[in-house]
Amino acid sequence: MEKLKVGLVSAVQPSFWGSREGQYAKHYVPEMQKIAEELGFDLYVVKEPLVARKDSEAVKKELETKKVDFLLIQLTTFAGGDVIGPLTETGARIGLWGIPEITDSGAIPLNSFCGMNMYASIIGQYIGRNIKCKWFYGDITDDLFINRFKITVKALTAIKNVWGSRIALVGGIAPGFNDFYYDERKTKSRLGVSVERLHEFSEIKDRALSYKDSEVKDVIDEMVNEARCVTPDAKKNLDTTARVYKAFEDFISENGYKAVAIGCWPKYRKELGIVVCSIIGRLLDKGYIAACEGDVDSAISMMFLHGLTDDMPMLMDLSKLDFDTESVLMWHCGSAPSRFADSRGMCLAGHYKPGSRIAGADNVKVGTIGDMYYKSQSATIARLTWEYERMLVLSGEFIEKQDRSYDGSRGWIGNLKMNGKPIALKDLVNTLMLQRFQHHYPIVGGSVENELMEVMAWLDIKPLPVTEYREYLQNIE
Repeated sequence: MEKLKVGLVSAVQPSFWGSREGQYAKHYVPEMQKIAEELGFDLYVVKEPLVARKDSEAVKKELETKKVDFLLIQLTTFAGGDVIGPLTETGARIGLWGIPEITDSGAIPLNSFCGMNMYASIIGQYIGRNIKCKWFYGDITDDLFINRFKITVKALTAIKNVWGSRIALVGGIAPGFNDFYYDERKTKSRLGVSVERLHEFSEIKDRALSYKDSEVKDVIDEMVNEARCVTPDAKKNLDTTARVYKAFEDFISENGYKAVAIGCWPKYRKELGIVVCSIIGRLLDKGYIAACEGDVDSAISMMFLHGLTDDMPMLMDLSKLDFDTESVLMWHCGSAPSRFADSRGMCLAGHYKPGSRIAGADNVKVGTIGDMYYKSQSATIARLTWEYERMLVLSGEFIEKQDRSYDGSRGWIGNLKMNGKPIALKDLVNTLMLQRFQHHYPIVGGSVENELMEVMAWLDIKPLPVTEYREYLQNIE
């Protein structure tokens, strides 16, 4: 993952006596260097404080050359209003940082918060309302500062690793799944993502069948060793499954794609006699973002979740509701990475129904899927919708409730929250239906609601609004 580059500058007015204490160089710079190492970002420090516009004009060139992603401007004291202008023109996102006063009485030493207040106002009222900036306040060790700063580092790291990326749609969107259509022009303009949509199923098929047996033997052995068990239905399909897995891994690596959306049926079943569920799960386990059924927007959403956690997500359906326990079953055919499995692990098995498109196949299972129950842990669900104007942000906890679920990859999520607030299941169902939300749910382990909210704020995306359940027909808002 590419590191975020943070720039740090100090703005001062020498007439405030606190500027002569040298806090920026003595305290704040060394402490920020420690935080940079801890949080894993690159830090570029402008050593000399900025006093006049000519100083910030010179620093602007430095920051542009260094390609700083986020510029943190510390108001070490109240500073001249002309300093801020050039700093907003570097292309970096902006943070304003006010620090506590160093005395309680007498002549005010810093007037730092007032300076931060003025800079925020100048940006919005004078330079341009469309320029975003996030405020920070406190000593560098204060929770008020560091908690807000950590969220920003994660959010901007995720954006940096999505923006400018290329993803592939292979074989198109699965037939009939018209809710997964996307506008590639908006994908590029809103998210900076380029979609290569002309790759055909035949590219993967031809590549898979071209491998020598010796080239796939190790892949087969690895797949067997990674699984808790391999059923007879899966065993007979291991060779073809390994070939298609290797074909995708080579395809992604050779083309430098950050993610792949796979039109996973019906051609793989009709022409190769397999399903690709476990292939998608294994790609995820190996660090490749992969979405089934040709769902490009879920693939992009999974990239954001990966960027926020540095862990791999999965893509599920919401398949069952339990109003007694206020929980939902997240299920799919068997495409989850094995890292989500509980202590029983993942079993390679046959798909429960390969499909009526194959004559006489209703009672025949073909491999391979990753059959598993999910371990208990917190989880976050997020997906872009409405052509990147909205995002669903849902969180909860996988709970021990395996007695009522279906073959494949599955787990129940309870303690549901939407946009960081508890939500009743009826309200959630009402919201999803009323907002016409797509039927796919990218999920990652852990809680990253705050980070997702900040991603949305920087990118002008709004959270999907909650609409409370009513018995009468409601109009979409």
